[in-house]
Amino acid sequence: MVQNLVVALIVVLALLHALSKYLPAAWREQIVYALARRGVDQAKAAKWLHTEASCGSGCASCKSCATPEPAAPTGHRVIKLHQRP
Repeated sequence: MVQNLVVALIVVLALLHALSKYLPAAWREQIVYALARRGVDQAKAAKWLHTEASCGSGCASCKSCATPEPAAPTGHRVIKLHQRP
């Protein structure tokens, strides 16, 4: 009996983990909002379902908000040669 409950718990946790990774982002956001209406902490639910704000939050983890680096000049390339001692 206890073994069946443990197996059921493991299966449910695996299902929740798979859903948190592979559901479309819009569905995950709707789940976060539904959980928040029922009293679950919205920030924790958003973190668990990977729906946190990215660039708008200023986290700078994806580096896509940063200004792009200037491109190298397309003119002549300089090759430096050093003589061995």
